[in-house]
Amino acid sequence: MIQKIYLSILFVFLSLCTFAQEVPQKYNEAMDAFNRNDYVLASKLFDEFGKLYSIKDEFSATAYYYLAECLLKLEKVDASISSFEFFINKFTWSNFRNKALYKLGNLYFQQNNYSLCRQRLETLIKEYPESEFIGSSYYFIGESYSAENNNQGAIQFLEDAISSKKENKYVDYSIYSLANVYEKIADFKKAVAYYDTLLAYYKTSRLAPDAQVRIGVCYFKLKEYDNAVIELTDPLISELPAKQLTEAKFILAHSFYRLKEYPDAEKTFLEVINKNPASSIIRQVRYGLAWSYFQQQKYEEAYKVFNLLGKGGKDTIAINSFFWSAESKRYEGKEAEANLIYDEFLEKYPNSPLVPKVQLQMGITNFDKKKQISEDKLLEALNSSDNSVRAKALTLLGELKLNQNQFNKAKDNFEEALTLEELPSELRNRTLLGLGVSLYYLNQYSEAITQLNLLKSKSPQFETDKVNFYLAESYFSNKDFSATIKYYNQIDNNAKELAPQVIFGKGYSYFNLKDYNNAAYNFSDFVRRYKEDKNFADARLRLADSYYGQKKFSEAGKVYKEIFRTVNSKLNNDYAYYQYAQSLFKSGNSSEAIQEFTRLQEKFPDSKYVAECQYVVGWIYFQKGKFFDAINNYNVLIERYPKSPLIPVAYNSIANSYFNLGKYDSAKTFYDKVLSDFPNTNFSFDALNGIKDSYIADGKPDQAITLIDSYIAENSKVSFADQLVIKKGEIYYSLRNYEKAKLAYKDFINFYPNSSLVPDAYYWIGKSASNLKQNEEALLNFNKVISSSLNSEMGVSAVLETGKIYFDLKNYDTAIEIYERAINKLPPESPKIAEIAYNKAMALVAKGDVNKAYEEFNYLIQYHEGTIFAANAKYEIALIELARKNYETSDLLLRELSENRNDDLGAKAQFYYGQSLFEQNKIDEAITALVRVRFAFSAYDEWLTKSYLLLGECYEKKNDFQKAKELYRTVQSRHQGDEFGRQAQKKLGVLK
Repeated sequence: MIQKIYLSILFVFLSLCTFAQEVPQKYNEAMDAFNRNDYVLASKLFDEFGKLYSIKDEFSATAYYYLAECLLKLEKVDASISSFEFFINKFTWSNFRNKALYKLGNLYFQQNNYSLCRQRLETLIKEYPESEFIGSSYYFIGESYSAENNNQGAIQFLEDAISSKKENKYVDYSIYSLANVYEKIADFKKAVAYYDTLLAYYKTSRLAPDAQVRIGVCYFKLKEYDNAVIELTDPLISELPAKQLTEAKFILAHSFYRLKEYPDAEKTFLEVINKNPASSIIRQVRYGLAWSYFQQQKYEEAYKVFNLLGKGGKDTIAINSFFWSAESKRYEGKEAEANLIYDEFLEKYPNSPLVPKVQLQMGITNFDKKKQISEDKLLEALNSSDNSVRAKALTLLGELKLNQNQFNKAKDNFEEALTLEELPSELRNRTLLGLGVSLYYLNQYSEAITQLNLLKSKSPQFETDKVNFYLAESYFSNKDFSATIKYYNQIDNNAKELAPQVIFGKGYSYFNLKDYNNAAYNFSDFVRRYKEDKNFADARLRLADSYYGQKKFSEAGKVYKEIFRTVNSKLNNDYAYYQYAQSLFKSGNSSEAIQEFTRLQEKFPDSKYVAECQYVVGWIYFQKGKFFDAINNYNVLIERYPKSPLIPVAYNSIANSYFNLGKYDSAKTFYDKVLSDFPNTNFSFDALNGIKDSYIADGKPDQAITLIDSYIAENSKVSFADQLVIKKGEIYYSLRNYEKAKLAYKDFINFYPNSSLVPDAYYWIGKSASNLKQNEEALLNFNKVISSSLNSEMGVSAVLETGKIYFDLKNYDTAIEIYERAINKLPPESPKIAEIAYNKAMALVAKGDVNKAYEEFNYLIQYHEGTIFAANAKYEIALIELARKNYETSDLLLRELSENRNDDLGAKAQFYYGQSLFEQNKIDEAITALVRVRFAFSAYDEWLTKSYLLLGECYEKKNDFQKAKELYRTVQSRHQGDEFGRQAQKKLGVLK
């Protein structure tokens, strides 16, 4: 019995020993198999180990963990999940538990079981806050929320994931996903910011190309198409897989399209088609290509693609393409083919929402030819219940009537269209434009301006050239030539169809404003570019007149000679002779002019021009100072043509001739002849002025005053009485007797309180007081002019004089306030604003507020281009930039002024350009610039002298002291005794 017990004990002991050896061996074999990637054997051994080893320790925990890992490696996902779940619940103390929780979170995420994914990962975060998987866990929780469209939850956890980047191996993914969430909620700017962060800090991430694309897409959605193009042309894009690259190129092509860069859009669409013709978006791509062709007016190519798409399905793209294939034919001018396609469309898609448009377009196809069928179709469309169709039909009818010159009917159609509610903006714009044009042709210019300005304010980018053209033409017809120029200047220089009319119109506008410099520039441009234009002859004649207005008589003479040389064969009537003689006269060929005027009288003795010819001959002698010859010819006019309306003018001209000869008694005799033979006429007024001037010139101003008083006493009701009485003030003012001038002007106001000249009187009282340094009285009278007549010449002059008084008193703030108040009260298009704004800017400069002055100068340049004040503003900005040593800007402005102007402004701009180059130590360039002052602006002694002095300094820097001395001596000889001479003397003294 004892032996049996012993044997039993021995068996148990031996069994335990065997088990003790067998268990670790199995564990080690399992680990070896796992490390050899033999996951089948490893899983078997780990499973057997778990069943054999019942002790709950780290061996046990590790075995179960690796069993789950083996199952995962064998892609037995559900079994792996079960094992991990068993593990985390059984071994809550294991070092592998946080890793198991992370694995479970991942597995649930892959199975789209987002709730359990979050449960496991949130447990990890809560129980293992220092875990290496914290950041990655935040990432997967954020992704799970994003997958469920819980965007706020996604944002919260993805931001935490990014913040925990040390414990997050998916930082780049976290950033990308957060950007993607913001993109989903249409916060594209934040999306761009995060995509940019990824590209900045994780350039090698596999997500970088995707991020680059998404940035481009976000900019596209933000309508920042320039930025979209920049991003989508980045070389990083080329690393994308084919499908994504296709989509990126698709967005890039659309960005080009939105930027109206149609050739680039076409090129990109074609690239997509050629590289990936089987793409799922290929129809959208072809549709975009068709539109790119269409916008480039490549209508044949557009038709081919639209036609292909239209026959390739029944989706929206197919239907729209069918319609636009017809439109392509219509725009190509193949109206018959377009109509066939329209008919087919109506048959194939009778219920399409495009049907009303098709019906309209069938009317439009014959629109340009003004066929009755077009009008009939449009009239039928008026019966539509769709307001947009009716509106478009009315608009097209209006345009049809415009083409037929039936402007009243056109106006009625446009006005009716504008009464319809919810008119699409594009159609409303067309209608407003049509109405404005109709009103223009109906000579209702102010109404046209109202409608066109309304259109311009509502849609400043719509048909800008056409809108600005008709605004300019309307203002021209209203004789508001400054506004005309403003709108002509807003027309694109590349608008070829309008260019001749614009240049010609600008020329005439400047001509009517007596801005002959700009008039000549535009007429010269017109004559050079449009020799076949109907206005060529007129433009050439006005070019000559413009030169004459500039007193460029040589240039004017050349043009007149060219004109009359080319039309010589047509000089067979009195009008042609008269024009020819006038041209000779105006070009300075007075001897030939006299011959032609005389020949006209001989050849056409009954012409209506004969008396005027005789008068002009007298006038030519008068202009030459040959006053006796002038008198003889005026007497011939009186004797030969006694019934001519020029008789009183001839008498006055004889009197003027004697006046210029200093024979004042003889002058008064002929002035008296006008008074006796032509009483109470404007000729009488001229004669009275002549007698007045004769007395003053003869040193008898009191008799001039007596003459005025006597005449008014006898002719108090004469129409020009006020014009004559105000001359008393002028007489005293011209004699610098300002006290008597004030009294005379005050008497005038008392006698003629309702005269239109009252503001002039107040102004001259102010000027007289200002000359006497009686500033308070001066300001009082200037303010009366400003209050009553701000829009007049005197009103603006009063503003300027008031500002000058305060400026001279160094009360710059008040001066600026005066100028601002005037600018705000004057109409925006007033030509007077420029001068006031310039004076305001100069007051700001004097005050020391250079930045605000700079703004004012820029305003002048932008809104008053072409005026002397805009040019002066450029000069002042140039000086500011020169003082700041911002040479690039100052040089640009000074060069422009010196090249475009031939006046004092051009001279000083040229000098300061030379000084700027000198300051930059560009001595050779400075010498070239300063030498140009001598050649181009020698008439302006101040700037010529300054250029000589600075040239001397230039040569000193080049060690050419002999040349420097020559220049200084030139200045010294020309300016002995003045400051320039003293400067030259000083410099010579240094060089000796």
